[in-house]
Amino acid sequence: MRRVIAALVVVGLAIAVVALWPRSDAGDTTGEATTTTSTSTTEPDLTTTTTTSTTVPTTSSTSVLDDHVVETVEEAEAILASHYYRWFKGIYEEDVSLIRSTVILEEQVDAATAQFGHMEFASEPKSDSFGFAETEILESNADCLAVWTIVSASFRDGSSEGVLIFRTVNSEWRFLSSWQSKSDLWGADCESSL
Repeated sequence: MRRVIAALVVVGLAIAVVALWPRSDAGDTTGEATTTTSTSTTEPDLTTTTTTSTTVPTTSSTSVLDDHVVETVEEAEAILASHYYRWFKGIYEEDVSLIRSTVILEEQVDAATAQFGHMEFASEPKSDSFGFAETEILESNADCLAVWTIVSASFRDGSSEGVLIFRTVNSEWRFLSSWQSKSDLWGADCESSL
Protein backbone atom coordinates (compact mmCIF):
# COMPACT_ATOMS: atom_id res chain seq x y z
CA MET A 1 0.00 0.00 0.00
CA ARG A 2 2.84 2.39 0.85
CA ARG A 3 4.44 1.77 -2.55
CA VAL A 4 1.15 2.49 -4.28
CA ILE A 5 0.81 5.77 -2.40
CA ALA A 6 4.44 6.64 -3.17
CA ALA A 7 3.91 5.85 -6.85
CA LEU A 8 0.80 8.04 -6.96
CA VAL A 9 2.69 10.87 -5.28
CA VAL A 10 5.53 10.56 -7.79
CA VAL A 11 3.15 10.52 -10.74
CA GLY A 12 1.29 13.52 -9.33
CA LEU A 13 4.52 15.42 -8.75
CA ALA A 14 5.81 14.62 -12.23
CA ILE A 15 2.56 15.81 -13.77
CA ALA A 16 2.61 18.95 -11.62
CA VAL A 17 6.19 19.75 -12.65
CA VAL A 18 5.59 19.18 -16.35
CA ALA A 19 2.23 20.94 -16.41
CA LEU A 20 2.95 23.46 -13.65
CA TRP A 21 2.74 26.36 -16.03
CA PRO A 22 0.49 25.35 -18.91
CA ARG A 23 -0.12 27.32 -22.11
CA SER A 24 -0.41 31.07 -21.72
CA ASP A 25 0.18 34.29 -23.62
CA ALA A 26 3.66 35.75 -23.92
CA GLY A 27 5.25 35.74 -20.50
CA ASP A 28 5.64 38.71 -18.25
CA THR A 29 9.32 38.91 -17.43
CA THR A 30 9.20 42.22 -15.59
CA GLY A 31 9.63 40.52 -12.23
CA GLU A 32 6.10 41.37 -11.10
CA ALA A 33 4.34 38.15 -10.24
CA THR A 34 1.14 37.62 -12.21
CA THR A 35 -1.30 34.82 -11.77
CA THR A 36 -3.13 33.21 -14.67
CA THR A 37 -5.78 30.67 -13.79
CA SER A 38 -6.87 28.21 -16.47
CA THR A 39 -9.99 26.13 -16.07
CA SER A 40 -10.55 23.27 -18.53
CA THR A 41 -13.95 22.39 -19.93
CA THR A 42 -14.93 19.18 -21.70
CA GLU A 43 -13.07 20.35 -24.80
CA PRO A 44 -9.33 20.52 -24.02
CA ASP A 45 -8.62 23.68 -26.02
CA LEU A 46 -11.30 25.81 -24.32
CA THR A 47 -10.14 27.69 -21.25
CA THR A 48 -11.06 30.77 -19.28
CA THR A 49 -8.38 33.07 -17.95
CA THR A 50 -8.15 35.75 -15.27
CA THR A 51 -5.05 37.69 -14.26
CA THR A 52 -4.22 39.35 -10.94
CA SER A 53 -1.01 40.74 -9.48
CA THR A 54 0.26 39.67 -6.09
CA THR A 55 3.40 39.97 -4.00
CA VAL A 56 4.97 37.37 -1.79
CA PRO A 57 7.08 37.74 1.35
CA THR A 58 10.72 36.88 0.75
CA THR A 59 12.08 34.07 2.86
CA SER A 60 14.36 31.10 2.48
CA SER A 61 13.51 29.35 5.70
CA THR A 62 11.06 26.52 6.16
CA SER A 63 12.07 25.79 9.72
CA VAL A 64 9.44 24.50 12.07
CA LEU A 65 9.61 25.62 15.64
CA ASP A 66 8.77 22.89 18.15
CA ASP A 67 5.13 21.95 17.57
CA HIS A 68 4.53 25.17 15.63
CA VAL A 69 1.22 25.43 13.80
CA VAL A 70 1.07 27.67 10.72
CA GLU A 71 -1.71 30.15 11.41
CA THR A 72 -1.46 32.90 8.81
CA VAL A 73 -1.65 32.95 5.03
CA GLU A 74 1.56 35.01 4.97
CA GLU A 75 3.39 32.30 6.88
CA ALA A 76 2.01 29.60 4.58
CA GLU A 77 3.02 31.61 1.51
CA ALA A 78 6.54 32.00 2.90
CA ILE A 79 6.79 28.20 3.19
CA LEU A 80 5.42 27.82 -0.35
CA ALA A 81 7.86 30.41 -1.72
CA SER A 82 10.80 28.69 -0.06
CA HIS A 83 9.74 25.31 -1.44
CA TYR A 84 9.19 26.55 -4.99
CA TYR A 85 12.44 28.53 -4.94
CA ARG A 86 14.54 25.55 -3.87
CA TRP A 87 12.71 23.22 -6.26
CA PHE A 88 13.11 25.41 -9.37
CA LYS A 89 16.55 26.76 -8.43
CA GLY A 90 17.66 23.14 -7.98
CA ILE A 91 16.40 22.24 -11.46
CA TYR A 92 17.86 25.43 -12.96
CA GLU A 93 21.30 24.79 -11.44
CA GLU A 94 21.00 20.98 -11.66
CA ASP A 95 21.60 20.85 -7.89
CA VAL A 96 20.27 17.60 -6.45
CA SER A 97 21.03 18.58 -2.85
CA LEU A 98 18.91 21.73 -3.14
CA ILE A 99 15.99 19.71 -4.48
CA ARG A 100 16.44 17.06 -1.81
CA SER A 101 16.26 19.81 0.86
CA THR A 102 12.64 20.58 0.01
CA VAL A 103 11.03 17.18 -0.71
CA ILE A 104 10.44 13.97 1.21
CA LEU A 105 10.53 11.16 -1.33
CA GLU A 106 13.50 10.08 -3.43
CA GLU A 107 11.06 9.63 -6.33
CA GLN A 108 10.43 13.38 -6.18
CA VAL A 109 14.17 14.00 -6.53
CA ASP A 110 14.18 11.66 -9.54
CA ALA A 111 11.25 13.55 -11.10
CA ALA A 112 13.16 16.83 -10.72
CA THR A 113 16.43 15.51 -12.08
CA ALA A 114 14.55 14.20 -15.12
CA GLN A 115 13.84 17.88 -15.89
CA PHE A 116 17.55 18.86 -15.87
CA GLY A 117 18.34 20.48 -19.22
CA HIS A 118 14.71 20.18 -20.39
CA MET A 119 12.70 22.68 -18.33
CA GLU A 120 12.70 26.16 -19.86
CA PHE A 121 13.28 29.30 -17.80
CA ALA A 122 12.90 32.91 -18.99
CA SER A 123 15.35 33.94 -16.25
CA GLU A 124 17.07 32.52 -13.19
CA PRO A 125 14.68 31.68 -10.31
CA LYS A 126 14.97 34.13 -7.40
CA SER A 127 13.50 33.86 -3.92
CA ASP A 128 11.08 36.69 -4.71
CA SER A 129 10.00 35.27 -8.09
CA PHE A 130 6.74 33.79 -6.82
CA GLY A 131 3.26 35.22 -6.50
CA PHE A 132 0.29 33.61 -4.78
CA ALA A 133 -3.45 34.20 -5.01
CA GLU A 134 -6.46 32.83 -3.15
CA THR A 135 -4.21 31.05 -0.65
CA GLU A 136 -6.12 29.11 1.99
CA ILE A 137 -4.80 26.97 4.84
CA LEU A 138 -6.88 23.77 4.72
CA GLU A 139 -5.12 21.99 7.59
CA SER A 140 -2.32 22.97 9.90
CA ASN A 141 -0.88 21.08 12.83
CA ALA A 142 2.61 20.34 14.13
CA ASP A 143 3.09 17.52 11.59
CA CYS A 144 1.16 18.57 8.49
CA LEU A 145 0.37 21.66 6.47
CA ALA A 146 -2.18 21.54 3.63
CA VAL A 147 -2.45 24.72 1.56
CA TRP A 148 -4.63 25.61 -1.43
CA THR A 149 -3.10 28.28 -3.66
CA ILE A 150 -2.65 29.61 -7.15
CA VAL A 151 1.06 30.14 -7.82
CA SER A 152 2.88 31.98 -10.58
CA ALA A 153 6.56 32.68 -11.18
CA SER A 154 8.18 35.59 -12.98
CA PHE A 155 10.56 33.24 -14.80
CA ARG A 156 7.82 31.03 -16.32
CA ASP A 157 4.57 31.64 -18.20
CA GLY A 158 1.17 30.84 -16.72
CA SER A 159 0.24 29.56 -13.29
CA SER A 160 -0.70 26.44 -11.37
CA GLU A 161 -3.32 25.85 -8.74
CA GLY A 162 -3.92 23.11 -6.23
CA VAL A 163 -3.46 21.73 -2.74
CA LEU A 164 0.11 21.23 -1.55
CA ILE A 165 0.88 18.96 1.39
CA PHE A 166 3.93 19.56 3.57
CA ARG A 167 5.07 17.38 6.46
CA THR A 168 7.72 18.02 9.08
CA VAL A 169 11.03 16.24 8.60
CA ASN A 170 13.98 17.09 10.84
CA SER A 171 12.13 20.19 12.11
CA GLU A 172 11.54 21.55 8.58
CA TRP A 173 8.54 21.66 6.29
CA ARG A 174 9.11 19.33 3.35
CA PHE A 175 6.85 18.84 0.32
CA LEU A 176 5.00 15.51 0.20
CA SER A 177 2.30 15.76 -2.47
CA SER A 178 0.02 17.94 -4.53
CA TRP A 179 -3.66 17.59 -5.38
CA GLN A 180 -5.68 19.39 -8.04
CA SER A 181 -8.77 20.16 -5.98
CA LYS A 182 -9.73 21.03 -2.43
CA SER A 183 -12.26 18.20 -2.62
CA ASP A 184 -9.60 15.57 -3.49
CA LEU A 185 -8.55 12.99 -0.89
CA TRP A 186 -5.47 14.92 0.26
CA GLY A 187 -6.33 14.39 3.96
CA ALA A 188 -4.83 10.89 3.87
CA ASP A 189 -1.42 12.46 3.19
CA CYS A 190 -1.66 14.35 6.49
CA GLU A 191 -2.55 11.18 8.37
CA SER A 192 -0.05 8.77 6.81
CA SER A 193 3.15 7.84 8.58
CA LEU A 194 6.37 8.83 6.87
